[in-house]
Amino acid sequence: MRVFFLAVSVLVSLSGCSKESEKPKDLSLLTTTTVIGEIAGRQEKDGAWGSQPVRNISQVEFASTGRGVFYIAEAAGQFHVVHNGKKGTPYTNILTPVLSPDGQRAAYQAYLDDKPRMVVDGREGEVAEELEVPFFSPDSRHSAYQAKIGGRWHFVVDGRKFPGHLTQHNQFGFSADSTKIAYVDSVDERAKPRLVVTDLNFKQQSVREATGATMVISEDKTRIAATSEIGGRQRVVELSFAKPDSVKEGRLYDSIKGLVISADGSSVAYLAEKGGTRVVVFNGEEKPFPAGDLVGPIILLPANKGIGFLTSSKGTCTLHHPFSGGAVEQRQYDEVGELAYSKDGGYVYLGRKETPGRSGRSIFVVVNGKEGPKFDKVIKPTFSPDGQRVVYRVRQDGKRFMVVSDLNGKIVRQDPEYEMVFPPVFSADGKLAYGVKDGAKLVWKVEKL
Repeated sequence: MRVFFLAVSVLVSLSGCSKESEKPKDLSLLTTTTVIGEIAGRQEKDGAWGSQPVRNISQVEFASTGRGVFYIAEAAGQFHVVHNGKKGTPYTNILTPVLSPDGQRAAYQAYLDDKPRMVVDGREGEVAEELEVPFFSPDSRHSAYQAKIGGRWHFVVDGRKFPGHLTQHNQFGFSADSTKIAYVDSVDERAKPRLVVTDLNFKQQSVREATGATMVISEDKTRIAATSEIGGRQRVVELSFAKPDSVKEGRLYDSIKGLVISADGSSVAYLAEKGGTRVVVFNGEEKPFPAGDLVGPIILLPANKGIGFLTSSKGTCTLHHPFSGGAVEQRQYDEVGELAYSKDGGYVYLGRKETPGRSGRSIFVVVNGKEGPKFDKVIKPTFSPDGQRVVYRVRQDGKRFMVVSDLNGKIVRQDPEYEMVFPPVFSADGKLAYGVKDGAKLVWKVEKL
């Protein structure tokens, strides 16, 4: 694939000369169907590649804006990344490739002779003993990853290595303005975890000891919730990136699990135990937790009106809305999962029920209590922004495609089949957009719902 950039000639009359200046890239959501990449070589009818063989396209990833794409390919026994049409250096192995949010940067672990190094924007970092998954900041300007070098774990931010500890950092995330990061670490193997919020130079830090066995960051990347230990018991603490020393503390419980935070960070929920009794907690209010096991995460309802969650007990799967007065729905399913809500409080989740003597075609969506058709596999149903359609990916008989259903689970559109289909996003005017692999072409598809 060739990527072309528009340039504009600027006449500078006062100096009597002209210069070329690159027009800023449009990095907003791509809203027209576009071929944004093409895999090198030519694929024959039998599936083989042509004169420049590229085999085993092991991973493809599209930016959620459609403005970038990469794939990992094998050629001559080595692997390389092709990012926005530019081929990277071949290595014996490549792991954990990541695109920046704007799709213009890529980072991945690269191995030569079993020695890993991080590659960011095509540039190799220091050879390490171990590496962890790289991250990009929300504005795509900063990269960060962990590297074990000389027996100690270090943060490497924008190519700069900072002093580390003997133990590995975990549960990492950037702030919305890309100026801070939050992470959990321990100063040594015997120490309890601690929650750290720091600037990118690791000079201005807020540290909360015995905190962070679990940490979650809001989707808007403004607030943090974490579990904190006191005298063998636990509580949830809430804080912001802007004022990390101003902490809101929850009640103490014997144990806490399943902590979640709302998209804007204004609400938290979790499952707790006290005196042998299980309760579910939403913004400090308790309700008894029903019989059975929690299936998947607790989901916060739109506008923070409560929570929903699924349980399973003795062959019965149940949907619960304990704080909003919603009806409890029980079904005799083998499995359930992937609960989601619309802006108006409509719900969808996946059900699975095997038919005796028949394999496959056992998974379906349940939309507001009504079942959709069965498929071999269904992936992450989600509502359109207006709440009137449900969109999900399907695999059936080895074929992959996108499905759009109404609020009764009935299919209103089944898109064409492709080798690979990637997660959908929605434009401001409600169009559906997603990436596909169509033979050698990597296409960003945009359609009206």
